[in-house]
Amino acid sequence: MTFNKTASIAPVFLTVFVLGACTSPPKQPATMTVLPECGWLPNCVNTQSGKGAQSAPPLTADESRWQALKKWLGQQPDWQIVSEEDNFMQLTVTTPTVGFTDDVQLLFIPSRQLIQVRSSSRLGLSDLGTNGRRVEALREQLADFD
Repeated sequence: MTFNKTASIAPVFLTVFVLGACTSPPKQPATMTVLPECGWLPNCVNTQSGKGAQSAPPLTADESRWQALKKWLGQQPDWQIVSEEDNFMQLTVTTPTVGFTDDVQLLFIPSRQLIQVRSSSRLGLSDLGTNGRRVEALREQLADFD
């Protein structure tokens, strides 16, 4: 019997590679002024500090729209509120097709009438655009509150 070094290394490399693409939930901001930055993987969008494909414009909202969005999010079956304070929400979202868990943080800045959003996937090297679409869906939902 011949031992093939390449064949035995491949499963180990694949396991390390996949586990390296797993992330833990983001921490709640200490100062409630800045959301955590995205990491190096293309599986996150941040309206406050994202660069390139990880960026999107912040959401525009006054206090009443912020409250309406919070209420709406609490009623969504695939969204789970992890923590909620006056101007901050942290949620998880279960993707409908595959059941992956993603993390969403919303930071409302009343003086600027903006909501900063960080949406990130916990699993996978890429989100295939899911987090960007999620930010835009939140933007559309805010527009529906008119």
